[in-house]
Amino acid sequence: MIQSVAPGVFVETAHLGSNNAIVSTTDGVVLVDAPHRPTDAVAWRATAEKFGEIRYLIHTDHHIDHTMGNYYLPGLVVGQDRTRDGLVNHFPEPGYIDDLIRIIDPEGVPLMAGHKPRLPDITFTDEMDLYVGTTRLRLISLSGHTPNTIGVLLPDEGIFFSGDNVCAASLPSFQEAYVDEWLRTLDRISELDFDVLVPGHGDLTNKAFVATFKAQMQEVVGQVAAARSAGSSREEAAENIRYEDNIHGATPDWSVGYPDDILEMLQVRSICQIYDQIEAGTLA
Repeated sequence: MIQSVAPGVFVETAHLGSNNAIVSTTDGVVLVDAPHRPTDAVAWRATAEKFGEIRYLIHTDHHIDHTMGNYYLPGLVVGQDRTRDGLVNHFPEPGYIDDLIRIIDPEGVPLMAGHKPRLPDITFTDEMDLYVGTTRLRLISLSGHTPNTIGVLLPDEGIFFSGDNVCAASLPSFQEAYVDEWLRTLDRISELDFDVLVPGHGDLTNKAFVATFKAQMQEVVGQVAAARSAGSSREEAAENIRYEDNIHGATPDWSVGYPDDILEMLQVRSICQIYDQIEAGTLA
């Protein structure tokens, strides 16, 4: 159900996939991330256009749960410069996506004809201010969950969209993470000036939750480090260590999530990524 966070700012936290936001300005609409399911994306466009012309669509990273629905949405696409590369060179194969949509959105299968991700029209490296009407959006590159994850700060409204660097639903995938940078990014987020935190997945929260999320990450990293110290191989650690995933699986809002083999793949890749970075000495 869409929630009003502040005048002109609305967030949908019940989509299967990333949280999606509408920022209604005096000169049109800015969207933050796109729905994962095609049917949700089509419906989201109709909802957003009630507030005015969709001018911009900002992506907080390139993963399909944030970007797949951009095919169905208008507006200039904005992202970190490596987001464009991610969508060009690292977007999943069509067969994988088609099989997934048949499971999570069977009514959306006909909408997949001709589908391809829209690439960013506007990119930035470190930080960028986007002014739309009287609204200022500060886009900040915050490497962690992915190298190209960004945060979106509304300074005047005191709202911060963290992307998957912070998730209230559970820990997200680590498969493309720079974990040590991610932990430092969480400290940087805690230094920003905001009251409301819109996480990549899950319910709205506040700045205090960043420390809770960091502790959840450190718990998993600690388990992997302990397993390695005890002599477990990379494969053994990936077989035995698991963390709760309320992002890709079924949720109270969606009875059907990703299939078990994909959930298992994400877990294995995540633990391996952590193990490799510990072994390489880039993660203490």
